[in-house]
Amino acid sequence: MFKKISILLLLVSIALHAFAGGQTQKTPGETAAGGKTEIRVYWWGDTVRHNLYNQILDEFEKANPNIKTIREPTSWADYWDKLAIQTAGGNAPEFMGMHQQYASDYLPRGVCEPLDDYISRGILSTNGWEQGTLDTGKYNGKLYMMAMGVTFSSAFMNNGIFREIGVTPPGFNWTWDDAKRIGLQTRAALDNAGKKNAYMLTDLSGGINEFRYFVRQRGREVYGANGNISCTEQDVSDWWTMFKEFRDQGIIPDAETQAEFTGTVLEDGLFARDRVLIAWVPVNQFALYSRTFPSKDITIIRHASTAGGKVGEWPEGAHFAVNARSTQPKKDAAAALINFWVNDPKSLALFKLDQGVPGNLKVDNEVVVPLLDEYQKAMYDFVMQLSQIAGPTINPPTGASEIQTLFQTIAEQISYNVITPAAGARQFMTEANAIRARAR
Repeated sequence: MFKKISILLLLVSIALHAFAGGQTQKTPGETAAGGKTEIRVYWWGDTVRHNLYNQILDEFEKANPNIKTIREPTSWADYWDKLAIQTAGGNAPEFMGMHQQYASDYLPRGVCEPLDDYISRGILSTNGWEQGTLDTGKYNGKLYMMAMGVTFSSAFMNNGIFREIGVTPPGFNWTWDDAKRIGLQTRAALDNAGKKNAYMLTDLSGGINEFRYFVRQRGREVYGANGNISCTEQDVSDWWTMFKEFRDQGIIPDAETQAEFTGTVLEDGLFARDRVLIAWVPVNQFALYSRTFPSKDITIIRHASTAGGKVGEWPEGAHFAVNARSTQPKKDAAAALINFWVNDPKSLALFKLDQGVPGNLKVDNEVVVPLLDEYQKAMYDFVMQLSQIAGPTINPPTGASEIQTLFQTIAEQISYNVITPAAGARQFMTEANAIRARAR
């Protein structure tokens, strides 16, 4: 009898081993010898974010003593250059930040690990997540990235200056026609107040992500489902023509002023100096702006829309990913870190809305929302409001980074009157289509 039971237990053990996908029954990160697995953790941000993320990683290591995190924070400007070098050299970190705009440079090359297997194995959970949020991390039907949070492009408005100069500011659902009409009123009022070097809006003409809003409002997309350019030359020309008019009318800064303040730290920017009244910023930065400038009366409004047009918004935000080229124990540990970061109440109580509204709405409602201050609650409400009307995400295809650079370069040439908007649009369509042809 004892022998039969022993054989039965052995068979059950073998079956469980097979069910687990060949993994030994140990916690993620535990090595065969029972030691610690080290994983490199790479993210972008400033000092405040670095301190926050270190707190989250400390909590993760307490909960997972078999895993040690080697932390490699850097700035946004350096992040993508370093990641490109690391992936090319086969030395990418196990745990990395990823972004919709750049994902096409990595997912098709097999840099990031598909996460579906980690869900089926119970290492990564999607309980409490909406399908639309999960879909933002999919490529070719597989889940490669987990959203750090859901955010939207938005505009931050300095109401205090509008009151000071006696102009009624744009409303929450403003249009591009409103931008021109109120922009001209603001220009005249600023001049009368002796603020000739101030403007209503920052120059958005070189932002292809913002241009995508404009095109979606017209019922099209910059990139179609097959990844090809699906906007029209007229769309591009109209966008740059509108901003040239804004520039000529003093609604946005001249090219020299815009260039002078591009890349400056938050505290030295045009919005900080009251030289623009409305800045285009992802909504997850609202608390940062509000705390950095406590004397300003700042509110959030939507991205400007086209009168009578469609909704331009879609769920945006950064993601977490796992290096597909690492060892299995390290990949398991990295997936466990993602799960902790985006699902565990201890993590989300710290993380809150740093990268937008976290995807796990169940934990949000139970843990995160009660901890929010007035600025964070305004961010949360904005995301929830736009989530009800936003369209689906179409992630940019391979070559999108090169196309983004092309768009910025041509927009800058137009701002200096080197070429016309119409000529720039022709050049963009020709070269962008060529980039996509090479990428296919």
